[in-house]
Amino acid sequence: MQVIKVKLRDLDYEHFVVLDSESNVRDAIYLLTLKGLKYGIVKRGTKVQGFVSRDVLEKAKSSDSLALYIKNFQKEIHQETEIEDLVGSFNEVILILNDQKDYVGILDIDTIIKALQKQLKFNKALKDDLDAIIDFSSDEIYVTDGEGKTLLVNTAFEENSGIPRDQVIGKNVVDLERTGVFRPSVTRMVLEQKKQVSIFQNYSNQTRVLVTGTPVFAEDGRIYRVITNARDTAKLNRLKAQLDEIEMLKDRYYQELLDLRKGCVEVGQIIANSKSMRNILNIARKMAEVDSTVLLLGETGVGKGILARYIHDNSKRKGNSFILINCGAIPENLLETELFGYEAGAFTGANQKGKMGKMELANYGTLFLDEIGELPLALQVKLLNVIEGGRVTRVGGTKEIDLSVRFIAATNRDLAKRVKSGDFREDLFFRLSVLPLEIPPLRQRKEDIIPLTERFLEKFNRKYLKNKKLDEEAYQLLEHYVWPGNVRELENLIERLIIVINEDIIEAYHLPEMIKLSFYDGKDNIVTKAKESLPLDDIIHEVEKGVLERLYHEYHNTYKIAALLNVNQSTIVRKLKKYNITKPFS
Repeated sequence: MQVIKVKLRDLDYEHFVVLDSESNVRDAIYLLTLKGLKYGIVKRGTKVQGFVSRDVLEKAKSSDSLALYIKNFQKEIHQETEIEDLVGSFNEVILILNDQKDYVGILDIDTIIKALQKQLKFNKALKDDLDAIIDFSSDEIYVTDGEGKTLLVNTAFEENSGIPRDQVIGKNVVDLERTGVFRPSVTRMVLEQKKQVSIFQNYSNQTRVLVTGTPVFAEDGRIYRVITNARDTAKLNRLKAQLDEIEMLKDRYYQELLDLRKGCVEVGQIIANSKSMRNILNIARKMAEVDSTVLLLGETGVGKGILARYIHDNSKRKGNSFILINCGAIPENLLETELFGYEAGAFTGANQKGKMGKMELANYGTLFLDEIGELPLALQVKLLNVIEGGRVTRVGGTKEIDLSVRFIAATNRDLAKRVKSGDFREDLFFRLSVLPLEIPPLRQRKEDIIPLTERFLEKFNRKYLKNKKLDEEAYQLLEHYVWPGNVRELENLIERLIIVINEDIIEAYHLPEMIKLSFYDGKDNIVTKAKESLPLDDIIHEVEKGVLERLYHEYHNTYKIAALLNVNQSTIVRKLKKYNITKPFS
C-alpha cells in the first residue's frame, strides 16, 4: 500500500489518499456536481453514472500512478450536508474536477468528518459558554429573528417579568404584546423603524424596565436579529442611591480630613485648669446631650472650633460627620453653593453631576458654622428655613432633601448690635442662640496659660522631632502677657519658637519684644502723660525708664537685662546712669 499526503492550501487540515501496490484506485467513481466543480466519492462496488466521460474514468482507473492527478486546492469547496450523513465513510476519498473535467484535487472523507466533529464540539462548548454568560447577565437579554419570533431570553427576563421562558420562546412579540406580557414592544418598534429604540416598558406584573432594542442587519439589508437589553428601573434607582451615598461618604471623609489637617478640631486639646473653663466644659457636656442649636461666643482664637468639636464628640451624633464651614472665609458668590450644594447644570462651569453642599455632608452629624456673623442677609433667610424645616434644596434644583443636622454657630461679633443695625436677622439670631455659651479670653483665665504652653511644646516637639523647653523666666513673661490673639496666638508663638530657636532651652530673651515689654504695666501712666500733652520724646523716655526700673528691680543684673532687651550690656549701664537708676526700687 502506498500513502500519498496532500495538504490543502485553503483548509487547515491534511488529507490522505490510499492506493494499492500498483498505485491504482481500488474503487469506482460516483460523480456529483456543486457550483461548477465536479467531485466524486470513491466507493467500492458503486456503478458509474453521471457527468464524467468514460475515457476520463478509464484513464483514472487504469493509470500506472494517480500521483500525476494529485494537486493542492486553489479554493475552498462548500457542501450543504449533515455531519451524520458522512459518518461511516472512513475509507472514501473525494476527487474534484473542474468544468473541463480536469482533475484539480482530492478530499479524504475521514479527515473531513473528524474536522467537522472537532468543530462541532468546539461550537457546542462555545454555545454553552455564551448561554452561561447571557444567563448570568444582570441585564435582561431578549433576542428575536427578523420577523419578531422569540429565539432566546435569559434568567433576568424571567426575574423581571415573572414569566417562564418556555411561555415566550417561539412566539411573536406582536402576539405577546397583544396579550399583555409586555407593553409596548420595543422589538416591534425596532422592526417598524429599522433603527435602535430606547423606551420604558411595563410587564404584566407591573415591573417597569428601561429597554433598548438594537437591530442586526444581514448583507442584503434586511433585519436578521433584534437584540433587546433591559434593566429594572427600581434596581437602577437603588444603584444610583448607593452611588450617591458613596459619593456623600467620600465628601464627608474628605472634609473631615481637611478639618483635621487644619488642626482646628484636634481632640483632647481643651485645657481647663481655670475655674471659668471648667464651668464652660460642664455646660458644654449638658448641651451635648440635646440637639438644640448652640451659639458659641468669644474673641478670635479662644477655641470656639475646638469646643464645637467637643460638644459633637460628647453627643449621640459622635459617630457621624462633623463638618466645618467658615462663613467669613468664602466669597459671597460661592458661599451659597458651598452651604446648599447645586444641581447639574445649575450654572456655567458647574460640575456636570452636581455637588452636595456642606449641609448634606453633615446629615446625621453636626454642622459648625464659624463666623456666622459674616453670613450675607440673603443666605440668612435660607439658613433659617433649613434649621426650622429640616429640609434643604440645592441651588438650581426643586427637590427638597430631608436633613437631620445639629447646628453649632460661632462668632466674635456682637450679634445683638448687628441685629439693631439691620445686618443680621433677629429671627435667625434667636433661633441660633437657643443655647448660648461665651468662652472667656485667655487673659481672664491665666491658670490655663502654662498648661496650654506645655501642651503646645509637646505637640510641636513631636511634630518637628525636637526636645525644647522653656525656662522659668520665659513662663513668667508668657503668664503676664495679655494675649490679644488668645489661645491661637500662644500656639503660633510656641510653634515659631520651636522652629527658629537653636538652643534646647528657650529663655526669656528669646521671646518677642511685645511680650517682654508688656511685662511693664505702665500703660495707664503713658496715657496720662499723653493727655498732659507731653512731647512724644518725653513719653518714650518715661516708658524706657519705667521698663528699666521694672527689669532692674526684677533681675538685679545688667547682663540679664541686656539679653532680655537684645542690646549691649554697656547700653544698659549707660541708660541706668542716665535715668539715675542706682538701686532696685521698692
